[in-house]
Amino acid sequence: MSKHLKILLVVALALMVGAPAMAMKFDFHGDFNNRFLLYTDQAGFFGSRVLDKDDRPDTFGEIKYRLWTTASTDDGAVKGVFAIEVGAVKYGTAGVGRQQGGSFSGDATSVETRWFYTDFQIPSIASKARVQMGLLPHTVNKFFWAETAMGVKFYGDNWYLAWIRPKSDFPTTGGTTDNKDWGDNELDTINARYDLKMEPVKVGVFVTYMWENTNATSVTFDPASANEVRLFPTSNFDLLTVGIDGGWSTATSFGKAFVNWDLLYQTGGIDDVTTTGNNFDIQGYLLHGDFGLTFGKATVTYTVYYASGDDSSTDKDIDNFFHVDVDLFDSFIFQESLTDDNVFFEGAYVLDKGIFFNKLALDYAVSKKAKLGIAGLYLMTAEDLTLANGSKENALGIEIDAYGTYKLYDNVELRLNLAYLIADDAMDFFETAATQNGSSDVDIFKSEARVRFQF
Repeated sequence: MSKHLKILLVVALALMVGAPAMAMKFDFHGDFNNRFLLYTDQAGFFGSRVLDKDDRPDTFGEIKYRLWTTASTDDGAVKGVFAIEVGAVKYGTAGVGRQQGGSFSGDATSVETRWFYTDFQIPSIASKARVQMGLLPHTVNKFFWAETAMGVKFYGDNWYLAWIRPKSDFPTTGGTTDNKDWGDNELDTINARYDLKMEPVKVGVFVTYMWENTNATSVTFDPASANEVRLFPTSNFDLLTVGIDGGWSTATSFGKAFVNWDLLYQTGGIDDVTTTGNNFDIQGYLLHGDFGLTFGKATVTYTVYYASGDDSSTDKDIDNFFHVDVDLFDSFIFQESLTDDNVFFEGAYVLDKGIFFNKLALDYAVSKKAKLGIAGLYLMTAEDLTLANGSKENALGIEIDAYGTYKLYDNVELRLNLAYLIADDAMDFFETAATQNGSSDVDIFKSEARVRFQF
């Protein structure tokens, strides 16, 4: 018997003997998402943000698979969660590393860790009072921060307090990034949230304070390209975000009416910017509302939000609202959709000019297995884009979306999205130099599908 086989047998026997004493439970889950960009006439728009009058048609297929397991004690007092993901690997993509390995023979290097954390109840406390620590799912507000991050969270049924550190640069002795002061080159955040539920009203209040220091005397910072805090360079900056969100619903004689809202305000600053020699003051805000009615098998929803933008890149004020790390799916053209790793922008913004977003959607449940929907959107930037000819425009255009889902099985969904943008003059900003003339020359068509298996 080989040495490796002996070791394996010893471990297996130990687990079999120890299992009754440990009294553990194991759950296993998966999300196998097969996505297809069936066709678009402007492939350069999604990712590189370039529009071409001569069209850039293309298509692709890709997978985004996730597996996770939870190990917990029988009473649920302690649990550990581990999730892995193979993210957005396109059919035929050669190479190694993340989002690679879709060519001949594949590879074994495209797997990433998605979650990896410990969660336990604090002993001797009767009410829910738990601690999470590690790489954990973290949500403050869907418009501000809703993504995986490393940290420690203390939480109960309707509240949490969390320290999250999404960026760190612990120095190597003798290296060029040695810290001069405690906390240099590290992005730290303190987050708190409280949710109050008084049917039919739900209200949540939250606050996040972020800060980072560096011993560098100057940094390069471009607000137009750093729309999200995760894209910020290492710098001397701080950002305070406070907000309130919630919803209300009630039954009426003609159906169920509902309203959802988000109000967020930010203040802070970023210092020692090389490009201007300025210390910038940050002040931004975002307002959002959903107004809807469900009657029979149909739901009508009007969605509107306004995220502030920056009107000048030469003054000392940054007025656009900053996201940390978000994934919004309200527009198939401008935000994420089925192929959500190839997008124009992920959040409620266009560069540093913010957004004024309007959407009217009708969703209809044809049967238990089939649903259909159609939506009309009108989009503008909150502040004007300056075009190549010097003119200023803010109208992005009218978007028409159509979509449908069908359940092949209880846990297998087929979905189709169609989207068309009737571009307005502000889209000239993204056109190739040859066609930048102050008016829109390029509309956009996009069609996508997915087959998704979840368990």
